[in-house]
Order: sequence, then C-alpha cells, then structure tokens
Amino acid sequence: MNLIDFETKHFPVLRSWLSSERDVVQWGGPDLTYPITDDQLEQMIIDGTTAPPKRLSWMAVNATQALVGHIQLAVDWRNGVARIGRVMVAPTMRGQGLAKSLLEAALEQAFSHPEIERTELNVYSWNSAAIRTYNKVGFFHEGVRRSSVKVGDERWDTAIMSMLRSEWEAGLPSAHP
Repeated sequence: MNLIDFETKHFPVLRSWLSSERDVVQWGGPDLTYPITDDQLEQMIIDGTTAPPKRLSWMAVNATQALVGHIQLAVDWRNGVARIGRVMVAPTMRGQGLAKSLLEAALEQAFSHPEIERTELNVYSWNSAAIRTYNKVGFFHEGVRRSSVKVGDERWDTAIMSMLRSEWEAGLPSAHP
C-alpha cells in the first residue's frame, strides 16, 4: 500500500464512500456535516499548505493503483503530537486487513518527522473492529470521553488511544533502516 497526496480529483471517490450522517461523523468527527461538501474537503487540502502543515492528507492506493483508503494526520508541531484521523478503507475493500497497512503507513509518515514524539487517535467506543486494529498496530487505550458526540438521537463515547515514538520503534523494527 502506498500513500499519495489527497487532491481535489479524489473528492468524488471519497464522497461516494460516505453515504450518511453516521458515516461522515464516524469518519471525520462531529465538526463535519453530511453531505460532505467540496468546501469541507478543500479545507483539508488547505490545511496541508501552511508552513509547517497543520494537516497531512492522503489517499491509499494498492499495487494496481486503485484507491483503497484515506487517512490524515493533524499535526501539533510545537508539542510533537500527530493525531491520526479520518481513517477509512473503501467499502468494497473492507475485511481484507488493509486498515493495518494504512495505519502503519501513516505512522511511518508521522515518525519520519523527528519532532513527532507521540501519535494519538480518537475512535468511537462502539467501533470494535477499528479498536481491534488499533490494538494490533500497537496503540494503547488511554481513556474514554463519555457521551462526547451526538449523532441523530444517539450519544457516542470516544475512546482515546496513543503510541509514543519509543513504542513504535520497539514494535516495528523492520520499518527502519
């Protein structure tokens, strides 16, 4: 799996993966609205043009160059923290173990910057498949923000998970020279 820069030409594909308010909030958090607009997606690209970038956004491609996923890093350079977010495997590609590779590629990107000491992510507590994958990759559960998001008539809890540079280096030695 390779990561390529997220561009406007990818908007229709990404949008096709988000068919409900629940999908948008699960993917992008409560600040995004359904249906996802070009303006919302364009802001993600704009956030990558600042110096240093506030956000790094990628599409994932497989060996045949098919678009199979999306992932982002929101970066707090001053504190050395990269927050993995907006993780999604294409609906037709789910169940093939691609999320693990996608996360490992994003971690490689994050920790390629010597300033980054910590990666973290938020995941809704009901999303057990994602939590299992995050655990497999080496993320640690830190806590839960209870009833943190409202989607329709539901309230969702948000789990907080993290990985430190030392944990990544110890867990993925083959990823480094």
